[in-house]
Amino acid sequence: MTLQKNRAVSSPAHWDDVEIGDAVQLLKNGRVEHTGRVDNRTADGAVVWVMSAPGRRQLFHVGDGYQLTVADPEGADHAGH
Repeated sequence: MTLQKNRAVSSPAHWDDVEIGDAVQLLKNGRVEHTGRVDNRTADGAVVWVMSAPGRRQLFHVGDGYQLTVADPEGADHAGH
């Protein structure tokens, strides 16, 4: 298993730094509630669809109260960020 470095994504109003294919965690009250990979997102970053390991696709909106973090397996930021 590789060590993953987590980074917070964007402001609470938008998740516009997340990219399709990113491994993400959604936290509520400091607790990991959901994990998976970003399957899609809206252009404004207000909505993301996350595919979990068992193949379940779920929609999350910034107003749902989750903090979104990207788990970066390389320990480096995305190019251009």
